[in-house]
Amino acid sequence: MQVDTKQKPPRQLLIALDAMDWGLLNKWSSEGKLPNFRRLIEEGTRATLKTTAEQLPDTVLSSLYTGSNPAKLEKYFYCQYDPETVGLKYLPDEALKRPAFWDYLSRAGRRVGVIDPPKFPASRELSGFQLTNWGAHATSAQRSSQPASLMDEIEARFGKHPIGACDAVDDKPEALRSLRERIIEGAHLRGRVCRWLMENQEWDVFFVVFSETHCVGHHFWRFVDPTHPRHTEEDTHNLADTIEQVYRAIDEEIGEMIELAGEDTLTMVFAGHGMGPIYHASWNLPEILDLLGYGREPAVKSNGNGTNGNQKPREAKVNPWRILKMILPGRLQYFIKESLPLSWQHRLLFKWYKGGRDWRGCRAFSVPNNDSVGAIRLSVKGRDRDGLIEPGEEYKRVCQDIADALYELIDPVTGRTVVKRVTFTHEEFSGPYLDGLPDITVLWDQSFPWESLHSPRFGTLRLRTQDSRSGSHTPLGFVLVKGAGVPEGVELSNHSIYDIAATVLDVAGVAAPSDLDGQPLPVHSFAVTA
Repeated sequence: MQVDTKQKPPRQLLIALDAMDWGLLNKWSSEGKLPNFRRLIEEGTRATLKTTAEQLPDTVLSSLYTGSNPAKLEKYFYCQYDPETVGLKYLPDEALKRPAFWDYLSRAGRRVGVIDPPKFPASRELSGFQLTNWGAHATSAQRSSQPASLMDEIEARFGKHPIGACDAVDDKPEALRSLRERIIEGAHLRGRVCRWLMENQEWDVFFVVFSETHCVGHHFWRFVDPTHPRHTEEDTHNLADTIEQVYRAIDEEIGEMIELAGEDTLTMVFAGHGMGPIYHASWNLPEILDLLGYGREPAVKSNGNGTNGNQKPREAKVNPWRILKMILPGRLQYFIKESLPLSWQHRLLFKWYKGGRDWRGCRAFSVPNNDSVGAIRLSVKGRDRDGLIEPGEEYKRVCQDIADALYELIDPVTGRTVVKRVTFTHEEFSGPYLDGLPDITVLWDQSFPWESLHSPRFGTLRLRTQDSRSGSHTPLGFVLVKGAGVPEGVELSNHSIYDIAATVLDVAGVAAPSDLDGQPLPVHSFAVTA
């Protein structure tokens, strides 16, 4: 690729679409329902992206912002295992210290606008302007802005973001109807805020995240998925097209943003993961590991035909603290949570993920992660307090034994396996925080509904529905790039979310740090000047 040493790097308009689903986007674009996305697809360069949603979904955005794999990040989830206490600890977004691409741009003298990046703290060295946690999804970072007066000015002109806590809602028509209206309103409001900032602030790179796609996917997926057990053709409450209407709203808003930015601006639109149905046994992993003999008791032995001795399926155990989520309305859950001191909120969180279990004396146990992917930690000598497993060959053998047992799990109704991929994180990632990650992650097969799982080792375990949400994350991201010099109608392959940060820096003519995991997309390159 030729490097242009004369032309000044273009301005960049970067639009992240949190958990927007590539399949739905492609379908509705081809049908003419999303004209601005269709132009991006047909007139620019596109690629699907490998993503950390396959192992650690909560790292998708931070890995995308920093161009780094999860082992280089200070946190992978807001509630993590603590090897010193053999318990749990809470990590806010401020625990993340690794610079994002906008920090590198700022160091090189570029002026950057950063609008509402979820699950990431405010920049400590930004040259430009920033809104943090104005309307970002599931973000613990402190609400703030740079300059400090900007948040107040935005809310005086435009108001607060209307969604609030996305999950403070029930799966009832009237609640979903209200949420639908607030999500659509939020998408349009975000677009108006961005255009006002684009017109009234100086910038070389403007970056915004639309969180509305994330919230709508969680709560409305069943309406677009005819295979979902809770799907219905009746649409008495006019909810069936909610995801489509949110995508249409965003299509309209980004179309106006692209027009405002002008033809000389390079536009990059991307998502770090997608959305699909949620079928999982993550909440049942503690019991599965116990049945396999990795807890304090010996493994349960099945009889010759692969069922447990009494020939009846086992009813899965339920963490009693999770029953509260099944019983209490979402709005009431959040009211109680927000009424408690922060220390009590953390205690409830730990009960929610750990129950009353004592992990001491267990060779392997389930640790917190996003529900769509289970996570397992091994008790390793020299790494974990009271470790039981020798590092090296024994560690590798136990990892493989667990993986073999998980791959044997099937849906007793269809005979299909329910585990899509088991990952050993020490083989997938590398970095100074590798020892803080789970040792094993379990990507469940979410391509079909299943309500039980069967093992030839312990028999059949009948699961319980424990979440009102019908959608969760899929490990497929995408990027669309359009601008002067960008090849038209080209589809790239073999790229990942790590490549976004590298591409932004490359287009800006800014040297990328040597420890970035990504490589620039071959869309345009300018001389590195700083």
